[in-house]
Amino acid sequence: MWVPSRLRHRRHAPVDMGAVPVIPFETVREKAEGIEGMLSGFSVQVMDSVLTFQRAVGSNGGILEFGVYKGRSAAVLSAHVQPSERFVLVDVERYVDDETISGLFSKPDFHLGSSEEFARSYPHYSDLKRKIRFMHVDSSHSYRTTLNELKLADALLAPDGVLCLDDFSNLHYSQILPALYKYLYRTWTDLRVFMVTDAKCYICRRKHFDRYGSFVLNSLLDEMGKRGNRHVTLARTDVDREYRAFYLREKTEPDEDDLYGRSIYGHFYEKP
Repeated sequence: MWVPSRLRHRRHAPVDMGAVPVIPFETVREKAEGIEGMLSGFSVQVMDSVLTFQRAVGSNGGILEFGVYKGRSAAVLSAHVQPSERFVLVDVERYVDDETISGLFSKPDFHLGSSEEFARSYPHYSDLKRKIRFMHVDSSHSYRTTLNELKLADALLAPDGVLCLDDFSNLHYSQILPALYKYLYRTWTDLRVFMVTDAKCYICRRKHFDRYGSFVLNSLLDEMGKRGNRHVTLARTDVDREYRAFYLREKTEPDEDDLYGRSIYGHFYEKP
C-alpha cells in the first residue's frame, strides 16, 4: 500500500515478515478449508497475518482457543505454534474428531469443559498465567460467558499477547458488544481494541497498542495482498485516548481507496 509521506509513521518500522520461517499460507488455507466450520477465508487471512507478525517480532507463549467445533480455526492456530509453546483447545463437547486433531500442524492439548470452569478444571491453568500470546474465543457468545472470557484473557494474556473475539459485530449475538465494552470501561484493565473486522475483534494490552497499531497501519494491507486479497480497505474516523482502533474490511468498489475517507480523515492515519 502506498501512503503519502505526511501519513507515514516510522516510530515502529514495518517488520520483515518474509524472514519468519512459517508454514506457507496456501498450505494453511487448504488445511483450514478442508475442515467444516464458519471461519471465512477473509478471517483466515487476517488471523494468519497477525500470528505471523507475532512470530516476526519474537512473541512467545501459549496459544489457546475456546470453542473449537470441528477444528477449522484450530488448523490456522496450529500452523503458528512453536516447539516451546503450549497449544490448548477447549470446548464443551468433543466435536472435532481424532483424524482432524492428528492432522493439525501442531499437537494440541484438548480440554473438555467450559471457559467458566477453565480456571478450576484445567490442571495446568497456573502455568498459563500471563503466558498466552494468542487467545481465540468462539464459544457460546452469551453475555456472562463473554465477560468471564475477558476476565480470563486479562489473567492469561502475555504482555504482548492478543485476544481475538469472534462475532464481535454479528448482531445475532448483540450481547457481545455490551459485554466487551462493559469490561473495557467498567473494569480495571489494560486491554485495548486495536482492530475490528466484520467478524472479529482484536485486542492487546495498552502498552503494546502502538506495536500492533503500527503493524495494521504500515503492513497489514500488504500482508493481506500476499495472501491473495488486495481488495481491502483500512478505516479509522476518530482517534481518542479511550478508543483508536482500526477497521479492516473488503472493498465494496474496485477503485476504492486503501484508506477510507483519506481526504477527510487523513490525520487519523498519521500514527497508530
